[in-house]
Amino acid sequence: MVDIYLSVHGERIRLLSIPLRDVQRLSIRPFKWLRFVMFCICGAKGQLSAMPDGLPVDYDTGITSLTDNDIYYYMAGGKFFMYTG
Repeated sequence: MVDIYLSVHGERIRLLSIPLRDVQRLSIRPFKWLRFVMFCICGAKGQLSAMPDGLPVDYDTGITSLTDNDIYYYMAGGKFFMYTG
């Protein structure tokens, strides 16, 4: 699984958990694809990072850059919208 967390009011919540084989099947540039999926979920542009508040990942790396049980963090660059109900 690849998990992506979002920081909301100082708390990290898991927003996406997707099997690694699905990511590999759906994209040859997984970090770009995951960033797009997170944009679709949140409604805000942002960056993926391997550490909370870390530097953005290299979006041009290929499929082999992901491994099972990877954790990433999405840092939204503005207001984001999530359905909570």
